[in-house]
Amino acid sequence: MIRKAGSDERKEVVNLFSGIDDSMIIAYRQGYMGDAFIDRYPDPTVGMMSSGEYTFFGGDANSKEAEELVKAVFQLIPGNETTATFAESEPDWEKTLLSVPENNPKSVPRFGIVQRDYDFDQKKLRSFVEALPEGYEIKEFDMDLYDQAMSEDWSKEFCEIFDSGEDYLKRGFGIAAVQDGKLISATSTQTVYDGGTEIQIATHPDYRKRGLAKPTAAAFILECIKRNMRPHWDAANKISLRIALDLGYEYRGEYTTVKMEIGDGS
Repeated sequence: MIRKAGSDERKEVVNLFSGIDDSMIIAYRQGYMGDAFIDRYPDPTVGMMSSGEYTFFGGDANSKEAEELVKAVFQLIPGNETTATFAESEPDWEKTLLSVPENNPKSVPRFGIVQRDYDFDQKKLRSFVEALPEGYEIKEFDMDLYDQAMSEDWSKEFCEIFDSGEDYLKRGFGIAAVQDGKLISATSTQTVYDGGTEIQIATHPDYRKRGLAKPTAAAFILECIKRNMRPHWDAANKISLRIALDLGYEYRGEYTTVKMEIGDGS
């Protein structure tokens, strides 16, 4: 029977995800955020780690326990949708994830960025910040911007994994482009771990393609440098990839995820 893994089981559970190079796995391993679900302990056969709208699968993808786990996804995690990642060395997970029609699964490509310490060109980053279009200003997240972010679907991922606004402002941070006090675009700490963060970047649908995302991302990276944090980037689409490359990241290559959702996904 699939159950939530206890904190004392974390060390063995993370071995199931050893082939996945993602900072959310690091954040779970270090006990910062995320939950894991397994079929048994010790020696779990399969496992799923959940963090916000993302899930990670590991173990024997061809086992009956894997099928049970995938069928139970939306009984185990909050929300109506998730993007599932698995190790490239375990491609059978794609077949297993696609085999449960009630999850409305579909394969979706993502664009991996090399996870390492970068020596960013700070002068170039500052030039991107200065290129913020007229009528907007760069502002660090405060409680008002946190509340704005959590009130709309497009921006919830900036902060939703944190326990509260106070927790977010204590352990995380975000850099926003605002217009008359309204949150328009931002880059934020989606997850945090010792010495690093997973970047979440998004712009309000009505304001996209106006050159707002790159300035917030550049300002965010400059703040990470001040805080001695590694800003890890993973691109969901080619626009995100292009911004990452402009900022100085290195492309790792395309990989496959599986998007699952139930109901209307809202």
